[in-house]
Amino acid sequence: MSYRCTLGLATLIAVLASTAPAFANPSAPVELSGYVKLEKVTTDAAGESRVERVDPEVVVPGDRLIFGTRFANRGAVPIERFVVSNPVPASVSVASDIDEAMLVSVDGGKAWGRLGDLSITDAAGQQRAAMPRDVTHVRWVIAQIAPGESGELEFPVTVR
Repeated sequence: MSYRCTLGLATLIAVLASTAPAFANPSAPVELSGYVKLEKVTTDAAGESRVERVDPEVVVPGDRLIFGTRFANRGAVPIERFVVSNPVPASVSVASDIDEAMLVSVDGGKAWGRLGDLSITDAAGQQRAAMPRDVTHVRWVIAQIAPGESGELEFPVTVR
């Protein structure tokens, strides 16, 4: 599954929030659908804070969003080594608390690795360690999806 980075945030939210399958292929019967949730901090009457995930209506710089992909194997046989790759739109930056084990790309999807193992060349030609703001794509490799199995894949971002 792939979303174009050229979409604006509002358009991307509409595309990701769609309930229609983003991918359905008879030879690989895995259905995918994307969503976006806004993490909203609320305080109850007792003064306790909690984080709620809500459908975003308006987002502003600094808001934390969760980009997610739901998957389901609608076929009769297990699916082996299923890969889901998502681009990170320019209007957001991967949050600093992204899972350290997650596969990411900092070069538009050409090379993949853990963020801590990647580097980039800056405008001055100097190598430096890649940072969450440099991530252009995220990827999951699901070892096996059994018939009827479903799940969700998520990553946090911050609106720029």
